[in-house]
Amino acid sequence: MKIDSHQHFWQFTEEDYGWIGEDQSVLRRDFFPQDLKPVLAQNNLDACIAVQARQSDIETQWLLELAQQNTFIKGVVGWIDIAADNLPEQLKQYQGNKLLKGFRHVLQDEPEAGFMLREKFVLGLKILAEQGYRYDLLIFANQLPEALQLLKQLPDLSIVLDHIAKPDIKTGHNFADWKTNIEKLSQYANVMCKVSGMVTEADCQNWQAEDFYPYLDVIFSNFGADRVMYGSDWPVCLLGGDYSQIKSIVQAYVNANYKADFDKIFGLNAAKFYQID
Repeated sequence: MKIDSHQHFWQFTEEDYGWIGEDQSVLRRDFFPQDLKPVLAQNNLDACIAVQARQSDIETQWLLELAQQNTFIKGVVGWIDIAADNLPEQLKQYQGNKLLKGFRHVLQDEPEAGFMLREKFVLGLKILAEQGYRYDLLIFANQLPEALQLLKQLPDLSIVLDHIAKPDIKTGHNFADWKTNIEKLSQYANVMCKVSGMVTEADCQNWQAEDFYPYLDVIFSNFGADRVMYGSDWPVCLLGGDYSQIKSIVQAYVNANYKADFDKIFGLNAAKFYQID
């Protein structure tokens, strides 16, 4: 099974998706499963993982409904208030729902330094680990040092780093710091990495595939082909081109350097991480 490990659905409103600017008109519409299914088929992909784009319980419930109605959505990464005192009670509503694979919090938008290191947040993540859930780690590159402190406390939580931690690919600024922190992060055996969301950190209108290769070199040389998974970040990726163009960045790199591991990177690793039968 070929899997896109990271994509989103939404019914666009200004209120719910205020992060989509007026200059991003390609994203200011609805994106539903019926929009994605033919695109996946055209790109030789069979399935996907739907990831939250709103920080609400309604989002999680909605994505689960879409997954129940569309069998090519093999899993949902939802949202829940991880730091809530009643987290175990909240989780009971999802008990036995095999489509809910894990959770994500948009840490990249938290202005407060140390947010992810708060005692209640760490405790919540430990509860997720105890219940077998996965966690998508969404951060900017400058949050990697904080994330490293977090990982020391979470040896039992299966974590995947989203979007290679969003380094500044457009300018190459702080590449050395990002590389050093990725090297440290990859030493945690319970952490995997999504090669996703890269085009929006580059020059969206003028990128070339070669712009991403130094970053992919770092990811693959540190995580290895067994701990990397492809994700499109559709529809956000449409800011930089159509689906096939975005996929071709990773596909060309893998074919040139890790051809024997193609099936792992484009499906098997995601299936293992998200426990897809």
